[in-house]
Amino acid sequence: MPHIKVKCYKGRTPEQLQEIAQKIADAATEAFGAKPGTVSVSIEPVDKEDWKAVYDNEIYGEKEHLLVEPQYKM
Repeated sequence: MPHIKVKCYKGRTPEQLQEIAQKIADAATEAFGAKPGTVSVSIEPVDKEDWKAVYDNEIYGEKEHLLVEPQYKM
């Protein structure tokens, strides 16, 4: 507890993805007051041309769960 899923554009190196995943896990561990090692993070790289589907279906399609809105429109 908890699990965090991130979607981003493709093109980052495995090292970059690992670094951001660890930073997210560390921040969530602190914010939730969780025990170290109990936060999991997955990252799904998405093609740039497929981002509109993420925006429509997962960002604004699940707006009831959206806590930080993007500062861009599609």
